[in-house]
Amino acid sequence: MIEIKDLNDIVNIYNSNKLFLKSHIGKESITVNWVCDELDAMKKEGFYSCKVVQKNSNKIVGLIDFKVDKETYLSLLMINSNLKGQGIGTNIYKLLEMYIKSCNSNSLRIDIVTNYDKDVLNFWIKNGFKRIDNITLNWNEQVLPAVVMKKELF
Repeated sequence: MIEIKDLNDIVNIYNSNKLFLKSHIGKESITVNWVCDELDAMKKEGFYSCKVVQKNSNKIVGLIDFKVDKETYLSLLMINSNLKGQGIGTNIYKLLEMYIKSCNSNSLRIDIVTNYDKDVLNFWIKNGFKRIDNITLNWNEQVLPAVVMKKELF
């Protein structure tokens, strides 16, 4: 779980993903206060907000927000943009999938913003997700075109 001492690292991870920030919330950067508000909102909705720590360096390299249920909802999986392309996102996802299977979740859902980064959509397709529906998301007063993707786990 993300702790108060982790907030600056979480801010740095968000701020390293400039395209995400610009397309998803319409800002160039976020602050500790923004992260606190986001974490509080996620907690109120029943989501776990977890840090991802790299074993060899003991540094926080990412974050993940998810809500376990019969159909688990993955809200966010983000790594520091300087570490993309190293397989970290895939490893995080595989560990999440193992965990939610152990919680007897039958499927996993994620909503992918479609006008953001084609590599993101391809990442989830490579990990076995199927397109289900086109939707619009409202996040931080931004209206975003998105696609619902699901993966059956059993």
